[in-house]
Amino acid sequence: ADSLPAEACRLFRSSGIRKERVNVMALYENSIPILESDTEPVAVFMPEVLTEIKFPKKAVMLFMQDEVDEFVKEQKADIIYIFDCIPRKIPIYRVSYKGSEICFCKTPLGGPAAVQLMELLIVQGVNQIVAAGCCGALIEDKEGAFYYPVKAVRQEGTSYQYLPPSKTVATDSVVIDAIRAAVEEAGYTGKECITWTTDALFRETPDMVNKRRVEGCSVVDMECASMAACASFRHVRFGQLLFTADSLAGEEGHDTRNWAEETFSVALRLAFTAAAKLS
Repeated sequence: ADSLPAEACRLFRSSGIRKERVNVMALYENSIPILESDTEPVAVFMPEVLTEIKFPKKAVMLFMQDEVDEFVKEQKADIIYIFDCIPRKIPIYRVSYKGSEICFCKTPLGGPAAVQLMELLIVQGVNQIVAAGCCGALIEDKEGAFYYPVKAVRQEGTSYQYLPPSKTVATDSVVIDAIRAAVEEAGYTGKECITWTTDALFRETPDMVNKRRVEGCSVVDMECASMAACASFRHVRFGQLLFTADSLAGEEGHDTRNWAEETFSVALRLAFTAAAKLS
């Protein structure tokens, strides 16, 4: 940590970053490497602290593309930073929405990439994050149904570098309440759920799908557990709005349906409304 920029060390050791982890740091070893972790909050390589750029405290991370481009044009949003993420560069925008300053960005698929971007936002001072994106349905439900994941099953790798091993990780109830309020005020309905987070898209086997369904999972995604674990470790608020695209619930196996194409732009605005509600 001593070799890092002093400002980065100060930020990641500040009172906002889980003081108990800073004061009592430990390396937890295990014969299975994915279960090994270290509670030291400052790693050898950390995001650069951009002291010349002021980020809003609220962020919306969007697992979508065209809808973000349209929103940027409509709102005349400013680019405040460009994140270099192989193989592309990701603009981070700032907008004033319903009286709140909010930064937002397209977020790459998968927990490792999403958390890398999340870490950058956090070190710049973001402490309230709303994510929005589609998911797969594990139970019979309509296309485009809204879900609020209160817990995520951790069948991915990134979360284990932030929190000790456990079956699930929770999202932040304050953010989930704001998402629920935004959905209901817009005239839609949603359901609380447990989501199954996996980072192996093509390993969602029939037996594993059924196992997760029996355990109470309603949907499957690829980022929620990773992001919730990072947020918990960094002591920031995080919640996610999911909406069903494809389905794994039927006897025929995988049904792409229409990938919930008409729901993306709706979910984007609901995520911004939820972020604006956070204080």
